[in-house]
Amino acid sequence: MRVGDRVRLIHSDDPSGIPPGLEGTIVMISAVNDADVRATPDVAFLLGRKKVWVKWETGGTMAVIEGCDRFEVIPQPRKDRDGGTRK
Repeated sequence: MRVGDRVRLIHSDDPSGIPPGLEGTIVMISAVNDADVRATPDVAFLLGRKKVWVKWETGGTMAVIEGCDRFEVIPQPRKDRDGGTRK
């Protein structure tokens, strides 16, 4: 998983209302850190897990958290050296 990959949300308990099936593009990957835990103490169990920041098709940007939210990376065809595509 890396910046630029496409992802699809499968499930999130976040009340923000991002619906399952929504797709977006990864714009940044960081980790849940001490500042996140100080702001929201009930997420301490997530410390060190990846926060995957996604620009969703709806135009908003929001992170999903590995091991908390369920999402999948959408396979994309890769380019050959000669410019063709392959799976």
